[in-house]
Amino acid sequence: MKDQDLYAEELLKDEESFDLKRWIFRIFRSWYWFAGSLFVCLLAAWLYLHYTNPVYQAIAAVMIKDEKKGGDISDNSVLKELGINSNKLVENEIEVLRSYDLMEEVVRRQELNISFSVEGHIRDIPVFGKDVPFLLELLNPDSVFSAVSWSISVDGNKASISQGTEKPVEIAFGAVHTIQGIRFEILPNENFIKNRADAKISSHTFFVSILPLQAATGMYSGRLSVEPVSKQASVVSLSISDPHPERAKAVLATLIDIYNRQGLDDKNKVTANTIDFLNERLKAVSADLQSVEGKVKDFKSQNQIMDISADAQQFLNMAKDIDMQRAESQTKLNIISALERDLLLNQENPGLVPSTLGLQEVSLASLIEKHNSLVLEKGRREKDNEIGPQNPLLTDLKLQVQETRHKLLTNVRNLKEAYQIALNDISRKDDQLKSRITNMPQLEQKLVEIKRNQNVEEQLYAYLLQKREEAAVTLASNIPDSRTIARARNIGAVSPNSRMIWVMAFIIGILVPLLIMMGMDFFNDKVGDAAEVEQHTKVPLLGVISHIRKINEPIVIGQRSRTVVAEQIRALRTAIGFTAKGGDVRNILVTSSQPGDGKSFISINLAASYALLNKRTVIVELDLRKPHVGKYLGISSKEGITSILTGRAQLSDVLIEIPEYNQQLYLLPAGYLPPNPAELISSGKMTELITKLKQQFEYVIIDTPPFGLVTDAILMQPHVDIMLTVLRQGHTIKHVYEELNDRKMRNLDNKLYVILNGVGWRKRYRQYGYSNGKYSSYSYGKGYFADEES
Repeated sequence: MKDQDLYAEELLKDEESFDLKRWIFRIFRSWYWFAGSLFVCLLAAWLYLHYTNPVYQAIAAVMIKDEKKGGDISDNSVLKELGINSNKLVENEIEVLRSYDLMEEVVRRQELNISFSVEGHIRDIPVFGKDVPFLLELLNPDSVFSAVSWSISVDGNKASISQGTEKPVEIAFGAVHTIQGIRFEILPNENFIKNRADAKISSHTFFVSILPLQAATGMYSGRLSVEPVSKQASVVSLSISDPHPERAKAVLATLIDIYNRQGLDDKNKVTANTIDFLNERLKAVSADLQSVEGKVKDFKSQNQIMDISADAQQFLNMAKDIDMQRAESQTKLNIISALERDLLLNQENPGLVPSTLGLQEVSLASLIEKHNSLVLEKGRREKDNEIGPQNPLLTDLKLQVQETRHKLLTNVRNLKEAYQIALNDISRKDDQLKSRITNMPQLEQKLVEIKRNQNVEEQLYAYLLQKREEAAVTLASNIPDSRTIARARNIGAVSPNSRMIWVMAFIIGILVPLLIMMGMDFFNDKVGDAAEVEQHTKVPLLGVISHIRKINEPIVIGQRSRTVVAEQIRALRTAIGFTAKGGDVRNILVTSSQPGDGKSFISINLAASYALLNKRTVIVELDLRKPHVGKYLGISSKEGITSILTGRAQLSDVLIEIPEYNQQLYLLPAGYLPPNPAELISSGKMTELITKLKQQFEYVIIDTPPFGLVTDAILMQPHVDIMLTVLRQGHTIKHVYEELNDRKMRNLDNKLYVILNGVGWRKRYRQYGYSNGKYSSYSYGKGYFADEES
């Protein structure tokens, strides 16, 4: 049992080992496969590189202000005081740069939905901008719903447009024309006329492709890449690929320009809203101031008052201080009241909230800043065509605006209450001063009261004028929150990568035949060469018989035969002699795994080889089910082994001499086919027959049925000295390895040996150098595998 386990372990190790030498020889033998595959793959790579338009890449870099990461773009102090400072996150701005609306604006400005190309020697060449001698202006670009292709030829001030096989249409420059519902006009390209380097290009036929705006926008959005340079920096890298290098640069430059313009517009909206609010307040205060000034003038005129007494002046100075405090408190109260009204009036459709106008309330300024940022973000999202009104992001923004507005209103009401308390306190002080002024003459008292009102209005008017000027300066000094630190530039062709394609073509050219060979090995269930047999079974391989393309006689060995197969038969005969362990090997059984393996051919020629040594030899045709030996030798006999085993004939009656072998070679035919061959073979008469044959002949060659189908060969094992199992390359099923190993492992067939038949001799012997010797000059015709009919 231990020996069987060791045998199984050793066999498994041999089967899993990789025979590198065998594969190297196999690859060299199949060199033409690799040469052809490399040629095809390299040719395909050359054609691909030759006929594919290169794709170029343009890159740019933008620094975005981000308070979390820093930046060198600082806000104006006035901007902060007015509450229009906006915090930007790099992640948010990256999404803006990637947005559909922004790219659609780029497509419209650069007319990227229209592309031009000219016919080259090998492929169509894309052209752009000044390379095209005319401008194609679409008057209704939104009416293009599917891709359209035209051919345009320019001749002087006219253009000829054709579509497919339709007749060309002549169009004058500047004339409006309609084709397929697309209204357009063709104009001369002034840049081309000034900058063209090749005058002949104007005579080319230009191929025009027009895409719907949505398709063009989606295409360029897919090509655009926007990524942060690092997590610590606020620099964003932009890149885009395009068949034309100048167009790639133009797309990036336009994208950055539109992005900066839109960001600046958002900032200006807040400042402009504040200026509008200040103008409205100035109008109201100006009217109040004019009214008070009129009262002073009328009072002095009616009462002929030119100056105020010293006492009145002193009280006036005291009252002035109180009035300044009252004016400041009243101003704050008016501003906070106006802000409250604005919040209450615009609850359904929240808009931008004016700034705090110098109230110096940090919490209020922070809430206004947050509110305005959310309103701007909501407005930008609502304009995005890809985001519907029910989008969760938009809904969340609306909720944030309402929540912030509620907090802002609460803060405003608290401040209003505080300002009112302060104003009431000032009023109490003012009442005390008035009681002291009552002792003054009535006229002076009245004049002082009028001038006090005038001072309040003047201070408020001056304050509002100052804030309006500051807001105007802020509006004029607003700058974008981003800066281009690397302008759009072309870095060259990025596709196709010629080096990578050549390398991949070479690798694929090597891998394809190698994978085919491995696949053929994997799916091939037939026995292979001698190395495979020795790898998959521990049953000794005794000999190899080459493939014979064509044969006229079943016996290929003779006195003067020097063919490869004849020499292999002789080598097999010699090898059989060396298997003897202290005795002669005279009784030889030849079997196979399945019909067609060539066992009968081996039996006949092995027997003939012994006969050539003047050894009396007999071929026993023991295949009582499908005998073929007699048929191959051209011998037909109704009597044979069956007749002897059934007692109908004697051995001498059925033995047949094969001519030309000097009475050294005989055939014991099978005879008629019995219904119970296994019982006859296992009978005692078979033992008697074998004993007689051993007595009369020096060598007994027994041809039996395939052991993989019936047990006849196994039943004959006790009567023979050696059992030869014939396997045929490319014919025998590999399942035979398991059967042979099973018998070897169970020690059922210690006499068992293997012969590999039908081997491609040119491939096998070129490996060992025979092709340079004598045997390489022989030709064996075509179409015979040294086999038998099944």
